[in-house]
Amino acid sequence: MDNLFTITQNPANSPHMRDLELEIRDAVLGKGLRKGEVVQYSVHLEYTDDKKTSVPKWITMEADGHRGFHLAADFVNPDHAAQQIRRRNGIE
Repeated sequence: MDNLFTITQNPANSPHMRDLELEIRDAVLGKGLRKGEVVQYSVHLEYTDDKKTSVPKWITMEADGHRGFHLAADFVNPDHAAQQIRRRNGIE
């Protein structure tokens, strides 16, 4: 459960996170003459408070491959405040 978090479907989950994860997939699988890479992938979340019911406001994705692939992206979870209210009210 500690590895799950709520984000806004559009645009945070799709297209932002989806498109970045497709880039990582392509690096792992390799494209054309480029060989696939072993990729270390991390997602870091920034919250507005320390409460157990918090929803992340910012998402940072980082990925590095052993053959030079690199990805770093930050994006906002635009509906985090409303999601947090719904979660604290027992709706999510």
